[in-house]
Amino acid sequence: MKNGNTGYDLNSVISGVLKYGVIISTVLLLTGLALVILEKPAGLPTSVEQLISTNYGKPTLDAGQLLSGAAQGTPIFVIQLGLVVLLATPIVRVLASVIVFAVERDRTYVAITLIVLMILLVSIFIVGPAEAHAG
Repeated sequence: MKNGNTGYDLNSVISGVLKYGVIISTVLLLTGLALVILEKPAGLPTSVEQLISTNYGKPTLDAGQLLSGAAQGTPIFVIQLGLVVLLATPIVRVLASVIVFAVERDRTYVAITLIVLMILLVSIFIVGPAEAHAG
C-alpha cells in the first residue's frame, strides 16, 4: 500500500475504502432482503401512498435502535444499516484522503479535503435534520 515515498498510495487507499464499503453494504442489504423474504415483517407499507405517508423523508430512528435492531436480525434494520454503510462510504473515503495527505505532509490538500469533509458533515448532521423537521 505504500508508494515509493514515505506516504501511502492515495488510489490504493481510496479504492480499498470504496471496495470494502460497497462489499459490506451489499452483504447487509442482501441479508436484510433475504430476511424480509423469509419472514415478512409486520407493518410494511403495502402501497406507495402508505409508504409516503409514513414519515417519508424524516429521521425515524436513532443509532442505538439501528444497531440493536440489526444485531437482533430485524430485516428492516439490517437493510437500513446496509444503506447507512453505503452512504457513509464516500465520507470515509474523504477522511482517508485527509489522512493520506497528512501523512504525505501535503498541507494544501489536507486543508481542501478537510473543507470538503466539513461541508459533507454539516450537510448531513445539521442541514439535513433541519430540513426534515422544517416541514
